[in-house]
Amino acid sequence: MSKINFPESGMDKQTILDNLQAMKSKDLPWQSGKAFAYIYGTDTETMQFSAQAYNMYLTENGLDPSSFPSLLQLETEVIAMLADLMNGGTEACGNLTSGGTESVILAAKTARDFARATRPEVTKPEIIIPETAHPCFQKAAHYLDVAVKIIPVNPETFRADVTAMEAAITNQTILMVGSAPSYAHGVIDPIQALASIAKSKGILFHVDCCVGGMYLPFAEMLGYDIPLFDFRVDGVTSISCDLHKFGYVPKGCSTVLYKNKELRHHQLFSCSNWPGYTIVNPTVTSSKSGGPMAGAWSMFKLWGKEGYKNAVKACQEATDTFIEGLKSIPELELLGRPDMSLLSFKSVNEDVSVFQLIDNMNKRGWHLQLQLASHTSQEAVHLTITHFNTKHIAELIEDLKIVVLELKAKRHPSNIMMMGLDASMIQLLMDEFTPDMLDNLEALLGMDMSANGLPDDMVTINSLLNSLKPEHRDVLLTAFVNRMYTSPK
Repeated sequence: MSKINFPESGMDKQTILDNLQAMKSKDLPWQSGKAFAYIYGTDTETMQFSAQAYNMYLTENGLDPSSFPSLLQLETEVIAMLADLMNGGTEACGNLTSGGTESVILAAKTARDFARATRPEVTKPEIIIPETAHPCFQKAAHYLDVAVKIIPVNPETFRADVTAMEAAITNQTILMVGSAPSYAHGVIDPIQALASIAKSKGILFHVDCCVGGMYLPFAEMLGYDIPLFDFRVDGVTSISCDLHKFGYVPKGCSTVLYKNKELRHHQLFSCSNWPGYTIVNPTVTSSKSGGPMAGAWSMFKLWGKEGYKNAVKACQEATDTFIEGLKSIPELELLGRPDMSLLSFKSVNEDVSVFQLIDNMNKRGWHLQLQLASHTSQEAVHLTITHFNTKHIAELIEDLKIVVLELKAKRHPSNIMMMGLDASMIQLLMDEFTPDMLDNLEALLGMDMSANGLPDDMVTINSLLNSLKPEHRDVLLTAFVNRMYTSPK
């Protein structure tokens, strides 16, 4: 790891701010509205207002609600308003978390501890998820020492296979999961059918609404055909919902909701067998800023249902416009039929590599997200269309047309052989790969990323990753990221 000395004395404020601005200049230029991943933005005035509310509570600590009763009020009111959106009635309850991953970990922990309390036959707890479920469920299972069964989805619709999910249930199953929607393709799993099965088997059922929770209720209010996914569905016992996505709340602010407080009881942690202050934590984190709570409460109050409906309407119309525009590019094809403004498309022309397409689009000022090939679908391009992106859709389609024509004229190959490498050579290397071999792999690829992070041209890297088995990708990426976070630039 590079050595950086702790400062002997302080710098002046402006120099510090200038340094920060210089570092930030290398980041994704999301302010253009042309970033279709990671950033959930709306109009500048609203985002500034939300940030102002956030900053008012930047220092207040949610660890002890008796010391900061306003934070308790903010959290319980946000949860109550969200429970209303999710049709939870007066019984539903929950908590604010730092993000969707924490929400899912808590839902899995609750299912595990509920099983410990009520099902003594469960000695090796397992959860069942469709393969399109977010990886945070696998992370939750890893952290909590719970087994996870990953079930293939319908290869045409990308929705969970109800029959296969039911067949996977054993006497050790504690939780089933459905997405509303799944991130990769923007489709809603058959929640009603899955929840009915879970209830009949005495299993808890979680709906992952992290990306859709602040979108789908308003789309339904607008008259869009949205299948039931919330607490109206008999058998749904918990729901996760990120407010920092389509709720347009500053990061990180998510929620986990439960059908009732009896279930939520198994989420809490208490420890008083030490000489310090009393510990009773509803969530994973102990200390937590009140900023996200204030940001969420303020956004709900500022926009109300009408404001969110307006944003969702704009996103839905933009999505429809993009899908129609995509039909005018025969080399590209939509994957599935998205239920909201998340979608993916693939190349159906051997001369049009999605890796090269994304690279060329980046050079035109766009940021599109790559999805590597999986058991579910081939490599694809993902878009998350937020309120911030809606006015750029026509321009996006036109640039896609231009880039596709460029790629067809240059006939870029789309796989690892473009690097002149033999696939068996790469496979042999990965079979024996250890983190110490990372430099050898980079030399083989003709790259040196040890000092400069990722290269500007990601085509080679993405082609390599796409050619590998998922388990080999994980080994390689873990080694690279481990090194990246120990080498300050």
